[in-house]
Amino acid sequence: MKNELLKIISEVKLFLFDLDGVLVHKNILSDEEIKGIVEEIKLFCHELSKLGLKFGIVTARDKDSLITELEKVENIFLISSTLEKVNAVQELIKNLTLDFKNVFYAGDEVLDLPLLNKVGFSASPSWAGRDVKRSVKYILKGNNIKSIFSEILNAVKNIRN
Repeated sequence: MKNELLKIISEVKLFLFDLDGVLVHKNILSDEEIKGIVEEIKLFCHELSKLGLKFGIVTARDKDSLITELEKVENIFLISSTLEKVNAVQELIKNLTLDFKNVFYAGDEVLDLPLLNKVGFSASPSWAGRDVKRSVKYILKGNNIKSIFSEILNAVKNIRN
């Protein structure tokens, strides 16, 4: 990550992700796939928590077995079934006494653009649409949940050391 981006990410206190298209690539998941996703999220939450940082998901996905399992994860802010992502996040950061500049958000669709344009550090996966990739500060190199989380943790740990 370039020095300018490292400075911006150093101000981030809350890491938010869209679920479908960024961390999850299928609508219908097996129990094993759900277990794997939840485990990766638990590990990432734990690592962020050790650094004094927070994690959340903001998704339009309606409640299903994945959302139900994610609701059981400690130290996660889960906002589901919403198309009004900016308003939902605004309420969350107000309660956490943060500002949008303290928020990282990774999204992949046009629906994510209002929130991507509002946060301090915006990112998208390499497979996002052209309009989305043009609006973000950073294109994630990872190609799955594990590599995306690893990429972000490495960046965060580099600026903290």
